[in-house]
Amino acid sequence: MKKGMIIAALALSMAGMLAGCSQKDPAYLSGIKAEDYVELPDYSSIPAQETEPSVSDEYLDTYIQYVLASNAQNVEVTDRDEVQEGDIANIDYVGRIDGEEFDGGSATDTNLTIGSGRFIDGFEDGLIGAKVGETVTLDLKFPDDYSSEEVAGKDVEFTVTVNKILETQTPELTDEFVAQQGIDGVTTVEEYRTYCYDQLMEQAQASYDSSVQNQIVQWLEDNATFKQDPPEEMVTRYNTTYTENFNAYAQNYGLDLETYMTYMGSSADTYEQDIQDMALRAAKEYIILQAIADREDLNISDSEFNTELSTAAASSGYSSVDDFEEVVDTEAYREYLMVQDVLEFLMDRAVVTEPTEEESSDTAADAATAEESAEAASTEATAEESAEAASTGASAEDAADTGASEAE
Repeated sequence: MKKGMIIAALALSMAGMLAGCSQKDPAYLSGIKAEDYVELPDYSSIPAQETEPSVSDEYLDTYIQYVLASNAQNVEVTDRDEVQEGDIANIDYVGRIDGEEFDGGSATDTNLTIGSGRFIDGFEDGLIGAKVGETVTLDLKFPDDYSSEEVAGKDVEFTVTVNKILETQTPELTDEFVAQQGIDGVTTVEEYRTYCYDQLMEQAQASYDSSVQNQIVQWLEDNATFKQDPPEEMVTRYNTTYTENFNAYAQNYGLDLETYMTYMGSSADTYEQDIQDMALRAAKEYIILQAIADREDLNISDSEFNTELSTAAASSGYSSVDDFEEVVDTEAYREYLMVQDVLEFLMDRAVVTEPTEEESSDTAADAATAEESAEAASTEATAEESAEAASTGASAEDAADTGASEAE
């Protein structure tokens, strides 16, 4: 299983945070002494490579055009009544084979873009020149390799009535359009461009931070020396959480776990071992970060933790912290907060340099490959979405990758 495709996030979903634990349970970091397990490398200046976050004018313009296109509407054409290439024709049609209507061959009030290729050859071309209110007869033939064997290769007659002609109108970027978006404090084009820039810059910064933090965790994993394996209970805990959340996410898309994991870059023969490897890796990464937290006095105090719990409970809609604690694994939540603090500490001290042009190209190619693999799923179960489905069993690097909110 490719490393880039096994990333699952520390999203703290409620399903993955159920259960309580004893204070000395070796399944949790609070139940062990991290330095007994790992010898830390010198982490004072961990190297990383990433391009500084930025948003070009071209990218900003492209994004705004995307927003405008998303708000496009179909409006009726009134200055002409004859169908042209590129028009959206609203039609009723009835299909007959040997004089008999057939399943799926008829519809009413259907919008068809002329030239889109949605219908069989000859159908769309046959409507060019037809007038609104006119009914035309199209004598056509289904392709021999048509998806439905019942009609493949057969002659067909379509009777088509043109109800109206539509065209897509994309709004212009005006103060009026901006006001319609309902964004607080944003009413002019200039304010909207600034707003969009800030949003895109925030995304670019989050992507930058995630990449650097992932590299930090990977460097620690590569350079730390383990004195003994993580507790079996800890690895099992992460394995269970990974499995339950991946399985739940797969079911959400109508897939079984095996199929879902193949879309994530695994295989039917290896996915169970892949999940076990992810669990072992998660345990090691958490132990490394806990050892750093212990050495640098970065562990959250009880009072700070209670404040965090109160905030998370309120933002999650719970009336009290007690109610929140009944459904949340508080020890896992404490671990999550520790990870964030340690990663922030390490990132402040990391030596981040710009990648060379060749390295940037390789990174882009790897990202494209990962995206293509994810998009292979007919359900569009992307790696990013799967990250949101996972919970506290994720690896420390995965936690860095998500930027998941504490209350989720």
